[in-house]
Amino acid sequence: MLELKNHHPFAPRQPISAWMTSFSRRQKFRRMARSLLAERDETLSDLGYARSDLLDAMHLPLERDAMSYIEACRTKRKQQNPAI
Repeated sequence: MLELKNHHPFAPRQPISAWMTSFSRRQKFRRMARSLLAERDETLSDLGYARSDLLDAMHLPLERDAMSYIEACRTKRKQQNPAI
């Protein structure tokens, strides 16, 4: 019988519990992002978010943390456009 080895393309890259944790975290992010995407662009801008960043974060692979991606974009935008 064939054994799945780490180099096999169908072998899990991480334990199922870690995958479930990532999936659960992503689902929470998606719920938050959907509520933000329902807002107008001006409101998103006041909160420090951009619609394009939220949409990009929703399509990241599960291995990437969408919330840290959004916060990094938010910080970068803040540095580029300091308050006067």
